[in-house]
Amino acid sequence: MDRSDDWMLQIKLAQLADEGLYECQVNTHPLISFFVTLTVLVPKSSIKEAPDLYVKTGSSINLTCLISQSPEPPVFVFWYHQDRMINYDSSGGQITVQKAGKDTAVSRLFIKNAQPADSGNYTCCPSNADASSISVHVLNGEKRAAMQHDLNTSPASGAMDQNSWSFLVSILLFLVLSS
Repeated sequence: MDRSDDWMLQIKLAQLADEGLYECQVNTHPLISFFVTLTVLVPKSSIKEAPDLYVKTGSSINLTCLISQSPEPPVFVFWYHQDRMINYDSSGGQITVQKAGKDTAVSRLFIKNAQPADSGNYTCCPSNADASSISVHVLNGEKRAAMQHDLNTSPASGAMDQNSWSFLVSILLFLVLSS
């Protein structure tokens, strides 16, 4: 029997439930113990341009899916448009996957000559992380501002509110001073 002074705990296929404080004890007198904290990294995906991307008809769509906290790149990354898988070799698009640094991988979807039919939901599905999605809007000459739903976020409406407030304060001040 090989007697070694080194002991090892190996956790295969670590999961979040394995995360926590571990104690190694040597049964001597006095007891010797060593504590180790295990942190389990769960790969995450995000699309850089999310949540919405606006492009003009005829221009290119370039989506970047960042897979972080991933010690190894995903085995595959599938891209979907409206829940239909996009082929890697289609003439209208190109998909790449590459390691981008320590614990990070990147998948890019490139579509040239975007058309209104290319509008919709795009989803990046790495083999080792949850999916991420983006809404792409291919505009046929419309202005992006016309697509906005919340008009209160525009700088002009903010200025109008400030001007209205100043006007009201001026009137109140005039009424108080004149009475």
